[in-house]
Amino acid sequence: RDYQIAGIRTILEAIEARKRRMLLVMATGTGKTRTAAALVDVLRRAKWAQRILFLVDRIGLQEQALDAFAEHIPAEPRWPQREGNWVEREFARNRRLYVTTYPTMLNLIQNGTTAESYLSPFFFDLVIADESHRSIYDVYRQVLDYFHALKLGLTATPKDHVDFDT
Repeated sequence: RDYQIAGIRTILEAIEARKRRMLLVMATGTGKTRTAAALVDVLRRAKWAQRILFLVDRIGLQEQALDAFAEHIPAEPRWPQREGNWVEREFARNRRLYVTTYPTMLNLIQNGTTAESYLSPFFFDLVIADESHRSIYDVYRQVLDYFHALKLGLTATPKDHVDFDT
């Protein structure tokens, strides 16, 4: 849709202008996840981002996002992989797209005490925070602060109602 393309262009222009943090505000049901999938596709093809983290605040949104990415960029290696009721639990370092909840990622960061389990702050090139207006406060903000990556927040909350820290 035209407004999704305009949003992607605006984000790409911000990246070219060396902005590190962006917020995409789109009304509920207008395709924020679809727009994020298209953006990921563009950034991967342009080689601007190799590994992308898509953060959600609950399992239902994780499943929805995994389905959307599988539909729109099916060849992209994702973590976690799913087959039926089986869901991959072990963190895989050889994927390009990671879709997980804040608690899961926080645990991976905090439990990375050995060379095998350590997750570098430079592991991701882009971190996308879905529902960013309500997800990044308090303890889970540590996840965003930890990674030295481009950061994109997605929200349906109008910009004038979003907290400054979002």
